[in-house]
Amino acid sequence: NSLRCSVQIIMPIRNLMMILNLFNFGTEAALSLEAHGTGLVALQTRVSDVVIDTLAVNNVLNKYRNDTVDISGCRHSGTVYKPGTVVNSDPQICSNVTCSETATLQTSGCGPLEYCQGNGICRLASTCTVTGPTVIDVHGHMDSIQDRCAYSLFSTPLLPDFLVLGNFRERRRKDVSFLDSVTLRVDGHDIHLEQGGRVQLDDSTLTLSSSSQLVHGVQLSKDQTGVTAELTKLSISVFFDGDTAQIVLKGPAGSSVEGLCGNS
Repeated sequence: NSLRCSVQIIMPIRNLMMILNLFNFGTEAALSLEAHGTGLVALQTRVSDVVIDTLAVNNVLNKYRNDTVDISGCRHSGTVYKPGTVVNSDPQICSNVTCSETATLQTSGCGPLEYCQGNGICRLASTCTVTGPTVIDVHGHMDSIQDRCAYSLFSTPLLPDFLVLGNFRERRRKDVSFLDSVTLRVDGHDIHLEQGGRVQLDDSTLTLSSSSQLVHGVQLSKDQTGVTAELTKLSISVFFDGDTAQIVLKGPAGSSVEGLCGNS
């Protein structure tokens, strides 16, 4: 970083002329102590009465000497951290907060298509995408639906009372089937994710918002992009925006997929 600004403070102390220079380089900073004359000058930098750095100039002869220290750092919860240090780490959620070499707080964790195993290790989540007549399963294989029926997209022996169905209908063209809606079958109840963000529980219409609503073990929420259904029991999420459905499988559910998402 280039120098943004500097401040100089000149103070006579006994037999010395002390010059204190503060330099700002954006997110980084430095402190320089100059002493002209003879004697010892020591200066401490403190935060909340905690000594962070110490500068000392000891002139035995009547001559100029100086000392410079990097005072860059990050503040987090009232504590100062040096660049290159770990501020906070939680392996259970794979979250790390560090003070970077340029003295900025940086948070890292699992990517959008990853999940945390709970031991600081991120694993790639299994994803199944259905758009129009096309199904891309968790292995990356592509298939196309030709007729207008309801197909099983996802099921797993780990949860026998849970099933995701894709309902294909003709829409813009009569010779091509398109994904029209998605049904989650949970404990004998059907949750329908329909066009226009409509959601039905059996024969009743649900009113959803960005705040999740628990319905038969499924967390339902809705925003301007679409509707999301999350089954926290097995870390499964289903998103539908009226055209595309995306099923993200995290944890053990991703290893035992049946239906079109498992290419079966």
